[in-house]
Amino acid sequence: MHPVPDAGFAGRSAQPGPSGRRMNRRCDIVIAGVGGQGILLASNILGEACVRQGLPVKSLETHGMAQRGGSVEAHVRIGCIYGPKVPVGKADLLIGLEPLEAARFAPWLRSGGIAVVHTGTVPLPGAASYPSQDRLQSITSERAGLSIMHDFSSLTDRAGSVRTLNVVMIGACARFLPLSTDVLREAMLALVSPAFHAMNIAAFEAGVEFSARWCHPLR
Repeated sequence: MHPVPDAGFAGRSAQPGPSGRRMNRRCDIVIAGVGGQGILLASNILGEACVRQGLPVKSLETHGMAQRGGSVEAHVRIGCIYGPKVPVGKADLLIGLEPLEAARFAPWLRSGGIAVVHTGTVPLPGAASYPSQDRLQSITSERAGLSIMHDFSSLTDRAGSVRTLNVVMIGACARFLPLSTDVLREAMLALVSPAFHAMNIAAFEAGVEFSARWCHPLR
């Protein structure tokens, strides 16, 4: 399936609830991006929300290159009784904060899964060129049943900082998670410094609003 340009959607997710939210209490998630984008905070928000909602959760993060703009990934397994790493081809949801990293981890997405990808690019250190957006989006969306490809920078601008991209995307993905929006918001506030609460609330709500506007109920 191929995404429609600018907030495009393709395909349908499995077993949606009446509001478009996936109602299964089990959900395997892979978050992919580069160092400095707050991948680990996004993972921790999901984990904290699970604890608050009483759902079992396991997570795994890799961040060896995080300080140098290298690839960073996080695996979050909600309701899983097995190990913390999502097996290749089993992720229900891929959250890509950078399109090249989303394409790199596309094989982790199960057939018919959901991919939500920020299309803003981060230049590769020392690289002479960057793959085309069309090619990267094709790689990611080919496996997905639902692809959401969008430049979320407009929403981080509304929040007041590009560093809120991770929270914006958690908000945009909330409808696909077996977690309530209120619990996700509470978890985010518990992990973010009070000095940045207003900014991150604005970011989270912008993501939720984006999802409500563009993600019509799945049938």
